[in-house]
Amino acid sequence: MYYGWRLVVIAAIANMLTMGATYSALGLFVIPVSQEFGLSRAEMNSALILMNLGGAAFSPFLGRLLDRISARLIMTIGALLFGASFLILGISQSVTLDALVIALPLAIAVPSAGALTSSVLLARWFAINRGRAMVLSALGMSVGSIIMTPVIGWLLEQQGWRTTLMITGVMCTVILLGLSTVIRERPGPEDVEPGATPEVLARMQTMMAGSGNPMTIGEILRMPNFWTICLSSSLAMGLAQSLSITFVPLAMDHGLSVMEATSLMSITGISAIVGILALSGVADKIERSVILTAFYVLGAVLNLLLLFADGFFMLAGCAVMLGVAAGAMGPVFYALVADQFGTASFGTVRGLMAPFLAIFGAILVRFAGEIFDRTGHYDLLFTIYIFAELAAAALMFSTRFCRPKPAVAAFA
Repeated sequence: MYYGWRLVVIAAIANMLTMGATYSALGLFVIPVSQEFGLSRAEMNSALILMNLGGAAFSPFLGRLLDRISARLIMTIGALLFGASFLILGISQSVTLDALVIALPLAIAVPSAGALTSSVLLARWFAINRGRAMVLSALGMSVGSIIMTPVIGWLLEQQGWRTTLMITGVMCTVILLGLSTVIRERPGPEDVEPGATPEVLARMQTMMAGSGNPMTIGEILRMPNFWTICLSSSLAMGLAQSLSITFVPLAMDHGLSVMEATSLMSITGISAIVGILALSGVADKIERSVILTAFYVLGAVLNLLLLFADGFFMLAGCAVMLGVAAGAMGPVFYALVADQFGTASFGTVRGLMAPFLAIFGAILVRFAGEIFDRTGHYDLLFTIYIFAELAAAALMFSTRFCRPKPAVAAFA
């Protein structure tokens, strides 16, 4: 069996642990932590903003390191930081210390032990099946909310939030350290990707020989396709994040009960998994910029439907569309970046794009709330988002005309 597929499983588990124990489980800690420290819900929710901004600040440096030093070393350090952060949060009596831990070591640990490092490794190991590998590894993020959330919720009921944090940190660190010991940095001469042509094999052998040196940051920033991919994806993913947060209050505004409204998010999660599995079969057969353009157009259609959505079943249909689009955009985006900039510079490019992804997400989430506070409804928001999605689609489609330089394409 080609080792790259084992690496897909490792990446999925790492994503499940790092994302499931943080982003997916954050809501479980809102009430007990806010009650103990006397914090408002808004102050508790700022933990997510701190982690996003911290990750965005460090990702460019982390991405550059991944192109230059051992991914295993970075994953090991990330795993240790992950566990240490949870232990400190479990014993801390200071809100200021908690904020610093979330914004610094934890914000570094999540991408280094999870998505950023694993996507760099998959880009190195796959050329023919890169899209499928990226898409399948993203299943871990969706499965994390299904597996990690109930486990952590059960621990909360049995042990309290402080002990739960410490147990979760130790458990995740042990597993992540175990995973880091079995990862291999690059394919060797005996590792042949299924379906690889002689041309692809020659490319991978050149990369293994060390000829694929990463581009400088200046070279990357001068490439038009960096900006078309970065800005279109940041806008589209920020819009999806904003809609995800808006969905439950929108449903309740339409008269749905709390249980009916929250069930829509379950539908979104299940749809994301189904969409990922379906996309894995075609991710390497259709040009990736075209796939992303189609998803961004789907986002425009979704916002149009939300203007007229009323009742559970119509909103459930919109939830399916949101889940399919949101679940598939990330892994296809990673694969496109690897195609356009080559595996030697993949970590650097991903790191440079991370601040844009975080900033667009933060702005659009706040923008959605401001629109509702000023108008009392979301109609204006959805109207603006229709045109924003179409703008993202047009910008992404223009990437087809910004071909990578031959020297870059040689190591894709």
